[in-house]
Amino acid sequence: MPIKPENAKRYPTNWKEVRERIRKRAGDRCEECGVPNGAIRISGQEEWTTDLMQVETWVCCDELKVTKIVCTTMHLDHQPENCSDENLRFACQRCHLRYDAAHHQQSAYHSRRKGKAIDMFEAN
Repeated sequence: MPIKPENAKRYPTNWKEVRERIRKRAGDRCEECGVPNGAIRISGQEEWTTDLMQVETWVCCDELKVTKIVCTTMHLDHQPENCSDENLRFACQRCHLRYDAAHHQQSAYHSRRKGKAIDMFEAN
């Protein structure tokens, strides 16, 4: 997942090296489900391939929507400052979002609540 500009300073200056080390450790595959980085998946399905001829068949013959899988490095504790190997995983978008779901829900709740409080005071 892209680094938000407001969080960029929280990452170490050698983040690219750290990210590459974790990718190599994972063998360029998601450490959660094993899907290869760069593979193609039928949208909404578990099936994936790295065979471009298969992708053409899915799109042309079956008219299926396909998605390229991009793996990223995730922080298990959601703290960009903590870049220990034990805290980092190489994961596809699906696994990364599944892992972060509760954290995103909590963050959204706090953001909405903060926004409502500001609106309430500005209304007066």
